[in-house]
Amino acid sequence: MPTDNDFLMEEERCGFTVTAEMKKVWTVQLDLLDRFGEVCRRHGLRYFASGGTLLGAIRHKGYIPWDDDIDIMMMREDYDKLLAIADAEFSAPYFFQTAWNDKQYSRGHAQLRNSNTTAILAEEKGCYPFNQGIFIDIFPADAVADDELARQKQCSRIRLWEKLLNVTVRYPANKYKSLPKTVLHAVASLIPYRFFIQQKEKACTRYNGQGMKRVGLISFLADDERLVFPAAAFDRVETVPFEYTTIDIPADYDTLLAHQYGDYMTMTQENSYHGGIIFDAERSYLDYLR
Repeated sequence: MPTDNDFLMEEERCGFTVTAEMKKVWTVQLDLLDRFGEVCRRHGLRYFASGGTLLGAIRHKGYIPWDDDIDIMMMREDYDKLLAIADAEFSAPYFFQTAWNDKQYSRGHAQLRNSNTTAILAEEKGCYPFNQGIFIDIFPADAVADDELARQKQCSRIRLWEKLLNVTVRYPANKYKSLPKTVLHAVASLIPYRFFIQQKEKACTRYNGQGMKRVGLISFLADDERLVFPAAAFDRVETVPFEYTTIDIPADYDTLLAHQYGDYMTMTQENSYHGGIIFDAERSYLDYLR
């Protein structure tokens, strides 16, 4: 929790107004980050700030002013170890959410949530029963094939299983429903959706442990080259300030940020990946579902 109530006050950062309500959301996320970090340290698991969170840590010593989430990545080996202990380590109101422990949750990564709060993606409103508290994202990083043809085949397999997941689990939120799609959804739903998740994970982990030179967040976006990085860039970890707490980052952050953002110290305001989110730091998502 913040040691200074001034943190919760509305303020202008880099010409952008951060509202008091968003500060409350940040506070919940930072508490999730601290709890996550405690568990990782106790079990010797490495994690790294990723994407906009890594950029914010370097450029702003905290959030990018217009960002609304925290992104974490872990090497798949550490990620799998975390999944094995998560149920024992995170108790209410914390919930470590994966496709294996929450009905109809089908993302290829985990989210640590606060169940007493709300963060409902606009396009998912009213569509799913899974936990939709305020969250931080935890992405597994998997080896990417060095050979370009093998890389393309890996991407194709991942996209195939994602499409089948969309037909089964994600279809209720589809804005372009039709009779043929509805029939396909009904047929595909006869197969347990976790089978498709399992097959997708097999495709993502196909080259792990084979000495590949690159890793990527391919369970999130399979063919986005901005999310594929030199594996050696994650050899060392540093801890840096992040708002009123700290966060772990790759020591070779410059290589990663330059690859993903180019001239990353030049500020350009962009939208969050999520677009619109219904946030409430003081009411449970269950109130909204009801």
